[in-house]
Amino acid sequence: MRGLALAALFSAAVAIPASAQEQTWVAVASDGAGLWGIAVGMATRQAAEVSAVGECSMYCTVKFTAQARCVAYAFSETGRAEGFSAGATREQVEQPAWAQCNANVPANSCKVMAARCFE
Repeated sequence: MRGLALAALFSAAVAIPASAQEQTWVAVASDGAGLWGIAVGMATRQAAEVSAVGECSMYCTVKFTAQARCVAYAFSETGRAEGFSAGATREQVEQPAWAQCNANVPANSCKVMAARCFE
């Protein structure tokens, strides 16, 4: 029963993407150990968060949410560090996410796992 309610909430949240003219929401969810999910182009913060967790797994939590068109997620398997960034273009978000992650681990062990934009 609980799974059905979660599925209904997830379906309702994902089915409401914002139009290109509106400010959209992005979110990143992860388990901190290698599983992750990203949502872009959502009409509300809640929709972005539910979508990101739904893309990740039930063991994930929302780590980052922002009003933006693009989002990036970086992760280091070595140090289990994460980095997040939001902005207007993919080019604007990749480097800050990578740098935030690498600030917490030795010698450039982070990798940008995903960078997506709402079209």
